[in-house]
Amino acid sequence: MRVLFFVFFFAVFFSACNFSSGSFRIAHLTDIHVSPGSEAEANLIKAIDDINALEPDFVVVTGDLTNTGSNAELMAAKKVLDRLNVPYYAIPGNHETNWSESAGLKFNELWGNDRFIFTTDDFLFVGFNTGPYMKMGDGHVKQEDLKWLMRVLNNLEYKDKTLVSMAHYPLAEGLDNWNHVVDLLKEHDCRLTLCGHGHRIKLLNFDGIPGVMGRSLSSPQFDAPGYTLLELRNDSALIFNKQPSEDVGDPIISLSLFSPDTIKTLPISSRPNYSVNSQYPGVEVMFELRDTASIFTGPCLVNDSLLVYGNSLGYVKGVRTSDKSILWERRYEGALFSTPVTNKKVVAFGNVQGEIIGLDVKNGREVWKVNVGTPVLAEGIVEDNALYIGGGQTAFYKIDMSDGRVIWKFDDIDGLIHGKPVVAEDEVVFGAWDRHLYCLNRQNGVLRWSWNNGNAVQLFSPGNVKPVIANGKVFIVAPDRFMTAIELKTGKEVWRTKKHQVRESMGISPDGKQVYAKLMNDSIISMSSRASIPKTLWAIDAGIEYDHNPCPVVAKDAWVAAATKNGLVTVVSSNGEKVLWKFKAGNSSINKMVPDDKETLWMTLMEGKIMRLKHPMSKSIETVH
Repeated sequence: MRVLFFVFFFAVFFSACNFSSGSFRIAHLTDIHVSPGSEAEANLIKAIDDINALEPDFVVVTGDLTNTGSNAELMAAKKVLDRLNVPYYAIPGNHETNWSESAGLKFNELWGNDRFIFTTDDFLFVGFNTGPYMKMGDGHVKQEDLKWLMRVLNNLEYKDKTLVSMAHYPLAEGLDNWNHVVDLLKEHDCRLTLCGHGHRIKLLNFDGIPGVMGRSLSSPQFDAPGYTLLELRNDSALIFNKQPSEDVGDPIISLSLFSPDTIKTLPISSRPNYSVNSQYPGVEVMFELRDTASIFTGPCLVNDSLLVYGNSLGYVKGVRTSDKSILWERRYEGALFSTPVTNKKVVAFGNVQGEIIGLDVKNGREVWKVNVGTPVLAEGIVEDNALYIGGGQTAFYKIDMSDGRVIWKFDDIDGLIHGKPVVAEDEVVFGAWDRHLYCLNRQNGVLRWSWNNGNAVQLFSPGNVKPVIANGKVFIVAPDRFMTAIELKTGKEVWRTKKHQVRESMGISPDGKQVYAKLMNDSIISMSSRASIPKTLWAIDAGIEYDHNPCPVVAKDAWVAAATKNGLVTVVSSNGEKVLWKFKAGNSSINKMVPDDKETLWMTLMEGKIMRLKHPMSKSIETVH
């Protein structure tokens, strides 16, 4: 048996490992979806034993190792994968990055990073994270990961090697910045990309780069659990379905790494199209700032001259809006997801290290800090100089904004608090990923009531919703695709409907009479907040196409605005009669929109943009009464 010689070295962001040249085998695991004690865990053990008997040169795992990204699931997957007798390399999938209880930290702790490189004498292999990040949306390669990839590919040490890339998402529609990734890989003559996500072995065309999708551990394509096996040569690749205790058999796919004929008949994705902007020439970009990292928080407008936001490298920044200059910045470990909120003197937010922090808006100096122990992703709300905010997975807090004193905390919670709360005169209401919506006494934090939808599926929880309150009722939409109205004082369910395909995006009119929702199928709707039954006031086909971005709907008297996972802002009249304007601000998720008093909309996009749009509103539009 060939003796393999491994050389390991570590740089700031990657490790590399060298193998001998020639034909070699790669076992490709993806979409294994392990949870402790599950059938998937047992099937993975069988697959690992089979791989060890086969003795491939190495193994790659391209994401969706788990179901919900929980620490217990990640550790269960790691325990089984560590049985491998050959080197293996792993990157996360959307199930690790969307619902992770550690906000992605546990994956990095267990596997060292969420990206990798390694080499043979002839090949360079790179793997990178494709998100999405702690919310529903398309996949996304972070700006800092694109820069890392560029540095790796520009390294002269690798200039003579054949490039093979690996990701969870296919490099196509569904990954919002796929075109930037593909252009970079093509610039460096990438010959093959391995991916997962689709659960079946399939040959794909990534705008000229051959793509091979690996099968899931349990795939509808095959009658037994298994994995994908690749035999990679200098000029070709053979792809096999491998089931434990069975012979390899004939290849399912055979392809040349150097002939365009391999994939020329396969369809390619359409590149992002910004032509909609020419249809509404009255929209003006008043402000645009591009961060060097991605942005997962919304913007916080402290005043007319100061904007605060956080980025994926852990920086929270204070920006002067007149000239885009950075007035101050502080850095924390891990990406920031918690949108900052302010009382005009202190700006407050949470971080993935389990801290809620207050900074002086003038200089960014840390004024106070509350340690809560688990990652804080939620956006808070400030009322009467008090911050109401979800503190990770175990407690909800009321904190004095001036000095950080904990006024009270409610700790009978067993799931991540992800969304923003809403307050009434005597109540504060919020949802969690433990299937429950909670209502607390605003003064002392005592539980008034809790509600759940009766479904045992945790991922149907109202975990990342922003409830609204009007006419004595709380309104929510959730991943179970129901809109629900609940009596504020008692927690009694008033009505519940699945007539419209809602998800997690909703808002309310300034007068509280209309509850708005962006649907998953083109439309924006208005529901009456006063009716005792579900009453649709209007529904408009806004041409949004399929969308599940949880960005809240925002509204003024004359208009209603919704935002998509692909950077499109759509504004309709508040009587639902027409689309007023659209603007495609980018091609990634819009995190949050904030209207100001000057008929402009501020927003952040995941791709690292902060924008302010001036929109031509019709003042004569009749509102619904």
